[in-house]
Amino acid sequence: MKNLITKLILCLLIVISIVGCKDPKNISISTNFDKLDDKPLHIGDKLPLEFNTQDGIIDSYSIKLNNQTYDKKNITLDESNAKLGTNYIVLTINYNGKYKKEIDATFTVFPNEKEKDLHYKLIQEFPHNPELFTQGFTYKDGWITESSGLYGKSLLVKYKLGSTSYSQSVKIDPKFFAEGFALLNEKLYLLTWREKKGFIYNASDFKLLKEFNYPGTLYEGWGATTIGDEMVVSDGSSELKFYDKDFNLKKSISVIGYENIYSRINELEYANGYIYANVFDEPIILKIDPSTGIVVAKADFSDLVKMNQSNEEAVLNGIAYVDGDTFLITGKLWSKIYKVEFTK
Repeated sequence: MKNLITKLILCLLIVISIVGCKDPKNISISTNFDKLDDKPLHIGDKLPLEFNTQDGIIDSYSIKLNNQTYDKKNITLDESNAKLGTNYIVLTINYNGKYKKEIDATFTVFPNEKEKDLHYKLIQEFPHNPELFTQGFTYKDGWITESSGLYGKSLLVKYKLGSTSYSQSVKIDPKFFAEGFALLNEKLYLLTWREKKGFIYNASDFKLLKEFNYPGTLYEGWGATTIGDEMVVSDGSSELKFYDKDFNLKKSISVIGYENIYSRINELEYANGYIYANVFDEPIILKIDPSTGIVVAKADFSDLVKMNQSNEEAVLNGIAYVDGDTFLITGKLWSKIYKVEFTK
């Protein structure tokens, strides 16, 4: 019996020794930071922060939300402390008398209003050369200017709406995959996909004026359009980037809906104060507020895609403004161009 009591006392002393020797600098803190995006957050919502520890004493803490600092968990998202898209949070914990630990995370804030359905009616159909792998697509005074992609087949062409033969065409070097373009000051700025190089042509006769290298802020070239003296460029991400004519970045915005951040933004068209954008490999066109990135409406062209998708590459990609609420719609390898009118 005495030996048993002695062994128990020794075990208890060992446990006490182990606990007593624990380094007070080390503390495990559990948070719900990895779950902040489980439910969409909007301006006006409470930020659902949770954190605790089982093996130390928290003396105090502070929370830095973007540029605002708080000493309490009860934070309401508003326009002074949060923004649409990605937000940053840093939790600083002071514990065990003199130690400090920081934990950071990101989460997304979405706009308060849902995207509206952008309805349309079909007005007219025109032929489209089914060999064109449509990238950039614009209309002016009865003429279509279009860039066509694929390595070894890339083209820049101009033709009368209703015709499938070209009045002007330029073959792009086979090592480049042509993408979208923007028209600015009578010049055509053509993007390429992964080669980080663009070409500037005279818009009237397709004479090559200059080549340029992408700035570090542009990783790939997808779609482009013009707002005033700025070019808006998509690079396959959820961001639209605004450049001047020398490709200096002026700003960027995330394309964001009520519960979605839209990625793979492709061909672009600016009209009536909004950016209209194709989403690669989806039958939709987004109507985007260029000042905020908010998707205010979304058009579903599944019916046209079903009629034209001869293979998996024949996706919706081509929107050109005509006038009023009227646009021309087409896709890669499609045999038709559709004149549609967006309705309220």
